[in-house]
Amino acid sequence: MDIVIRLVRRGIPPLAVLGADMLLIVLAGRIVVGAHLRGKLCDGASVWCAGGDPTPAEWVAEMDFRTVVTFWAFGGVAVIMLVSAVWAWRRRFRVLAAVQFLALVVPLLAITFRALNPYPSLH
Repeated sequence: MDIVIRLVRRGIPPLAVLGADMLLIVLAGRIVVGAHLRGKLCDGASVWCAGGDPTPAEWVAEMDFRTVVTFWAFGGVAVIMLVSAVWAWRRRFRVLAAVQFLALVVPLLAITFRALNPYPSLH
């Protein structure tokens, strides 16, 4: 019975942290999708939903808005994960820190991919 209690004490916190990380990533993804689907650009982001084509400046402004939303949403998640990983490392919760550092890869990849390809093609 003592082994079961030890396993529960050591296994539940990393799973809870991983669940919280997944929730943060899903919420950031919903924010980004909400920014993309806010009803301004339709048909592959090349036509106004109200009709007509956007000017190049309007299109760039909309894409800049989407990029900023992505950076802030996933950047916030990355900062939260980094702070909690550092806190766990200092408190000698090495497993929690490892989970946080591994989960930190997801928002960093989202930010990196958005930085490498900020705008969808109009062609």
